[in-house]
Amino acid sequence: MRIHSVLAALVVVAALTGCDEKKAAPPVPAEPKDAGAPPRHVNVLVTGHETGHLVTVAPRLLAQWKKQEKWPDAIALSTGDMFAGQAISSQFLGASTAEVMKALQYHAGALGNHDLDLGLDTLQTFRTASEVTFLAANIKDKDKAEHPLKIDPFTVIAREGVKVGVVGLTSEKTIASGMSGRSDGLELISTEASLPQALAGVKKAGADVVVVVVDDCFENLKKLFEAHGDWVADLVVGSRCDGANEGKANGVPFFSVGDDVSFYVSASIDLTADGKKTVKVARVALDEKVAEDADMVALRSRWQAKLDEHLGTGIGFSVTGVKEDSPLLRTWVATALRDETKSDAALVNRKGIRAELPKGRLTRAHVYSMIPFENAVLTVKVKGEVLEKLKANPEAVLLMPARFDKNKEYQLATTDYLYFGGDGLGLEAIAPNPELTGQVWQTPVIEWITKQKTTDKKPLEKVK
Repeated sequence: MRIHSVLAALVVVAALTGCDEKKAAPPVPAEPKDAGAPPRHVNVLVTGHETGHLVTVAPRLLAQWKKQEKWPDAIALSTGDMFAGQAISSQFLGASTAEVMKALQYHAGALGNHDLDLGLDTLQTFRTASEVTFLAANIKDKDKAEHPLKIDPFTVIAREGVKVGVVGLTSEKTIASGMSGRSDGLELISTEASLPQALAGVKKAGADVVVVVVDDCFENLKKLFEAHGDWVADLVVGSRCDGANEGKANGVPFFSVGDDVSFYVSASIDLTADGKKTVKVARVALDEKVAEDADMVALRSRWQAKLDEHLGTGIGFSVTGVKEDSPLLRTWVATALRDETKSDAALVNRKGIRAELPKGRLTRAHVYSMIPFENAVLTVKVKGEVLEKLKANPEAVLLMPARFDKNKEYQLATTDYLYFGGDGLGLEAIAPNPELTGQVWQTPVIEWITKQKTTDKKPLEKVK
């Protein structure tokens, strides 16, 4: 009896199953698009290589964004190198720039190689205070890294009904020429391997628009896009390029935002209900005539007062001032490193000098603005023939020994940025045992200028 009951039940189940197979539910039709729905719109604004300048220019930048760029509804991004640089930011470990970026509602940015300059703890504090999401698809923490950064490859920001996916790429210099110990826990991945994964990931996350921000000139990335027609993005923005400031590859617009917030990139994006997308991009100059935002002026004044209190001590005098690209200014910096470390020679780089030395009373703050990055000073022993090779590098500013012999060994003063390969001037393989001085390079320059005891009657320009 029990066997008959079981067989009967199986027959019923089979019948029901067969019925389900014959009468499968029809697929749910896609929800029809409302052709009459208004288009969705969002503005994306990108600055780059701020290096602390943002505190100074924020009053004008914000006023321009309010007037022209639909701020605060726009999405603000950075290509990296945000806070280490100008004295007003570096002296307070990025706190002033963090406050400004939070006020301007920056959402995300690429990890810049100089964002590690003030140490990993400072970077972590800046991330929290600024509320900026740092991104780098081509970098990851090494296994068992002592201080993992946990940098995401991308993020998705929803604004005005549009999901904007932002992918970040750091520069190869972040590892190759990072200051001693500050990138030890990081591993660089090739862009060709990492970027397609990030692009796929951001699309899977539902992004309507994809923007790539990169801490480097866009030229190398543009060549990769040309070689990979399946890579899809709506905009790529990099930092300074020595050549063209814009280009295109496979329909993707590429832009350089430049240095020091003199320009920004503005993208106006529209998406219609039927799926059509329009992206209009322009490189916009900072308007020097726009009236400054009052709240940002008050913020800047507050931080400037703090800076004056810290670095306002007079150290010398200049009658004419000296331009940042002046050979004389480069010689002074190299001389200061050589003399204050009691070395035979000194090596600095042209790009390390980022501002003029103004006319009039000179202060410690002027030196920090002139050579903003807090590179550590070290000395190494090298043969004269090594100095000859270094001198051939167009980025090198090399103060040679008074009496030179290519076979003789000399003590060379330089910075850890250059020692570890910055601007192609690496010495680590040639001289593996550097002597650290415990100073950042602003210190010997300040001490050297102070010792010259210059006045308006005996200005710095007359120092031999």
